[in-house]
Order: sequence, then C-alpha cells, then structure tokens
Amino acid sequence: MEFLQLKYFIDAAKTENFSETAKKFFVPPSAVSQSIRRLETELGFKLFDRKANKVSLCAAGKIFYDAVTRAEDIILEARRKVEDGCGEITGEIYIAVLCNRRIVSKAIEIFKKLYPKVSFKLVHGYKDAEKYDLIISDQISEYTGYEKTHLVTETLAVAFPKEHPLSQKGNISAADIKDEQFIMMSENSNLSRITREYAAQNGFVPKITIECEDPYYLRNYIEIGLGIGIVPMFSWKGRFSDNIICRELSGVTRTTYILRDPDRYITSAVKEFCSLLEKLCKEQ
Repeated sequence: MEFLQLKYFIDAAKTENFSETAKKFFVPPSAVSQSIRRLETELGFKLFDRKANKVSLCAAGKIFYDAVTRAEDIILEARRKVEDGCGEITGEIYIAVLCNRRIVSKAIEIFKKLYPKVSFKLVHGYKDAEKYDLIISDQISEYTGYEKTHLVTETLAVAFPKEHPLSQKGNISAADIKDEQFIMMSENSNLSRITREYAAQNGFVPKITIECEDPYYLRNYIEIGLGIGIVPMFSWKGRFSDNIICRELSGVTRTTYILRDPDRYITSAVKEFCSLLEKLCKEQ
C-alpha cells in the first residue's frame, strides 16, 4: 500500500470521477483507475461502485475513507512537526482569506522576502475549515471553539461616482441613500449582512440593482454609475479610482479576525506570519 494510492483514493472519493482526479495529479485516468484496482486487490474488498463515467463509494469504501482521511491528517501533521523542528522557517501555510485580501497579500509579499522557503496555499472561499492553518474572516459565529485574534476594526463608507449629487454633501445619512440603487457583495458575505442591517436599523430596505462576488467589479460598477455601495475603508484602501467618492458612515464598522483551530499544530512559520500580519494592520 502506497501513500500515493491513498491520495488517489481520497481525491476520487471526493470527485466521484477518476478523470477529475487524474487531472489534479497530472496523470492519465488509467493510472488512477489501475492504482485503485491494485489497492482494492490488496485490501480484499471493493471500494467503489462503478457506473458509466461515475464512481461512488460503496459501504466498505465509506468506512475505509473515514479511516484513511484521519490517517492522512496524522501523517501530514507529523510531517509539519518534523519540518518545524529543523530550526529553519520552512513549510507551507494554508490560509482561507475571506476578507482583507489586500493586507494579507502585502504580508505575504514581505514574508516571502524574509523566509523564501515558505510556500502558501490560499483560497478565497473554503470547505473543511479544519484543513487551514489560518482563516481570515469577519464572521466568527460559525467558528465555535476556534482561537480568535483581533486583526482590525475598520470604518465603512458609502461609495458613489464622482458626478453623483451626493458628492456635494459633506456628511451622508441613511435618509440620503435610502432611495438609491445599491451594488452589493453576494448575499452570504458579511459586508452584505452589514449593509442590510444598517438599512433595517434606519427603516428601509436596500434596492439592490447588482450583486457580485468580486470586489474589483463591485468598485467598477460603482465607478461607471450603476449604483452606490457600502464599502470597507481599510480593506480596500488604495483600491478606489479618482472617479469614486467615499463618505464615512458614523458608527458603522467591520471587524476582521485571525481564526485558528486549537487542535491543529501551529508551526513556527504560521506564528511568524501571524505576528507580521498583526504588525502591518497596526501600522497602516
């Protein structure tokens, strides 16, 4: 039984498609299929039900999958501890960056110059939160039991195109924007939640003209005059063009945290990166 066989098996159990697993590992589908056949022969029982172009775990396969994924976690954890004990800052850092991408990117840029042997794996959405060393998020309610470190609390503002009538006002109130067309992040984002809560507290429902998942396009839609938006000032610092005006909303803030699973081994590289990230947030 080889570790690569088990990695093929774990991925194929998730994708339910040998071809997709083969693409991920840059091998032909036949290599994955034959490897899993050999694994089944060695074990003495079938792992998958095979139907046309789809495979799915059979009852024995599900039991084996649960055990193997736990074993994989133990092996990877052991590897991280061994690498961490070599006295040099090396290894990989897995991060789910759910907000504040700008400051995380800046921290990675600086960190790579200090510790070139460290690599990063980043996602901007996530599954299986326990797989990450760090989660950068402004939503903490779903992370019961996680260690959380305050990263930054930032002011939110209303953003609108330069030629908008509101550009002539110094202070913006809820009454000024309640009848405007809103451009918002997707409904499951915390920024969308904050916008809806602000509107509800001030007696109106935002008229949403566009929802999107990419902050770049949200800013672009505002710039070309398709609507206004409530935006974070620290996270998006330097991201607004000269054609966008931002007016702060008094008392409306967003807080971002570093979240970490206390049961996951924290390497020296992760500790150093956290320290750098906190330092940058304090300086900017």
